[in-house]
Amino acid sequence: MSKPAAAILCLLLAACGTTYQVPIAENTAPTATPAPQRSGGKARAPADFRRVAARVEPVAEKFCREERGGAGQSCDFAISLETDPRMPPNAFQTLNEQGRPIIVVSAALLDQMTSDDEIAFVLSHEASHQIAQHISKQQQQSILGAMVMGGLVVAAGSYGGGASDEAIKQAMDLGAMAGGRAYSQTYELEADTLGAFIAARSGYDPERGAMLFTSPALAGGGALLSTHPASAQRVATVAQVAAEIRRQEAAGLEPRPTYSQGRF
Repeated sequence: MSKPAAAILCLLLAACGTTYQVPIAENTAPTATPAPQRSGGKARAPADFRRVAARVEPVAEKFCREERGGAGQSCDFAISLETDPRMPPNAFQTLNEQGRPIIVVSAALLDQMTSDDEIAFVLSHEASHQIAQHISKQQQQSILGAMVMGGLVVAAGSYGGGASDEAIKQAMDLGAMAGGRAYSQTYELEADTLGAFIAARSGYDPERGAMLFTSPALAGGGALLSTHPASAQRVATVAQVAAEIRRQEAAGLEPRPTYSQGRF
């Protein structure tokens, strides 16, 4: 992608950024309290997953209704554990045919978890993607990226005898990919931020939950971390959010995130 094309695409996608204020954290940002150490306990079992999910789900749904006001999306989450051994350590959220948000965690990822806090944080993180409308935003960004790149090729071709259908298609495919991934890492940090509030309101420790990112299977990359920020940055970001949650709790407040672009 040429620099002018990339600049145009970035400008047009600027309105698709985050809704919630995400702390700017360096990979080694200090925290006000000592960083928690990851639990050395045994891997969590499916029974642990079901128990934690039963506690997080109503909190995430209540949080969703508070943020969205019931407008434009369902807040009725369905949480499941995928036991297919072929699925790598991963978690994701999507919508079923009826528009119900689905959160799926693989058994391979559960095997990497050593505390209930880690289960709660992953579930809260995935619910946050839905609450922040990341699926619809990325779809809009893909469409816009395809239109921009396709239009640029058509315009350039008009000065040289016209662009071929294949050239236009390739440009649109490239634009769709670039548009869809434009905010992927930012959205992950936004979901970490919002997820920390949901986990805390569910009675779990988000800092300890984020220690999952230091798992050997995840810290160096892999399925869960493709297009994701570095693990150290995510841990540092959650640490800053946790400090803000403690500040709000000390003031007698129910922890709530702040907004960077106003409410939906």
